[in-house]
Amino acid sequence: MDLQSLPWYGQLGVFLLIGLIFVGIFYFSYYSPESTRLENIEIELAQVEDEIRKAERKQSKMAQIQEELENKKQVLEKLKAILPEKKEISQILKKIQSIISNARLDIIRFTVMQEKPQSVYIAAPIAITLEGNYHNLGIFFDQLSKLQKIFTVNNLSIRPFNKMTAEHTINVSFNATTYLYREAPPPKPGRRRR
Repeated sequence: MDLQSLPWYGQLGVFLLIGLIFVGIFYFSYYSPESTRLENIEIELAQVEDEIRKAERKQSKMAQIQEELENKKQVLEKLKAILPEKKEISQILKKIQSIISNARLDIIRFTVMQEKPQSVYIAAPIAITLEGNYHNLGIFFDQLSKLQKIFTVNNLSIRPFNKMTAEHTINVSFNATTYLYREAPPPKPGRRRR
């Protein structure tokens, strides 16, 4: 069949049919697979962007957690400064004795009592009996209160001295308690989960 023998609309139809065949071949062999591949890439890109956002959120959380950890470490260091460790107790006892001596009080009794462990700290009581005068006792308590370590005074008893002199007018007994930092025990090895 001759293409020129067809009327113009027949020729146009044949050219359109040939064009549609080429468009179909192009669509099914190139455009459709590339379009599918492009959609897959866009899905992967969206997943990667989502993972990046999650990672950025985790990173900002991590920064917050590290900042909180640093703050907690600073607080712990401050607490360790006022809650001495057990190995420092002998230095604290010497410091108390030095304060007593500087206040010009006489030590009658200085007994370290049994420690009382608590959850976070250990209470270390000291039974103290002194002789001196009110002024020197005030100096002692003032200097004791200025120590960097925490002290509490309980069971304070002040009695007049039997044979009063200028330096000895009272007999004082009390319990001074300092608090020691208690290290957390290491975690017990437990069964591993499967």
